[in-house]
Amino acid sequence: MKMSEAQKIIKVSRKKEGEGFMVSFHKRGGGVLHGDHFPDKHAGEKLIPNKEKAWQMAAVFAQATNELHVDIYVIDHNFRPVKGYDKKTLKRYM
Repeated sequence: MKMSEAQKIIKVSRKKEGEGFMVSFHKRGGGVLHGDHFPDKHAGEKLIPNKEKAWQMAAVFAQATNELHVDIYVIDHNFRPVKGYDKKTLKRYM
């Protein structure tokens, strides 16, 4: 059975999403913001499998952290913010 163009696009999209996500945040300290993320891709930690789970983990992290952790949002496996992150960012630094 031959795949339609739409099915091919969906398959490629799912494959890219399967590469994983991370939660990005900034921590205040010494008068500056320090960027960090988890899980640590470079340390070989397994990335979060899908965007929805990553946003859930970001929400749990935001509730569990103090006021020093700000600008919590989801990034992809290439360290790029996911689409719509600007509207969903948690504990935005003011």
